[in-house]
Amino acid sequence: MATIDLIVLGILKKEPMSAYDIQKLVEYRNISKWVKISTPSIYKKAIQLEEKGLIRGEIV
Repeated sequence: MATIDLIVLGILKKEPMSAYDIQKLVEYRNISKWVKISTPSIYKKAIQLEEKGLIRGEIV
């Protein structure tokens, strides 16, 4: 499992949120300082994790 997978899953374990909110949290916590994470990669990873059945998406 890639680092970005673990970051996204770890963030979502605490509470459900959108990919946009995950990106804002990554920026706020300066996670991108240690791991290269872009906004498109978070959206792409969320879709991949949902396809694998690791998370569940919801259209609001």
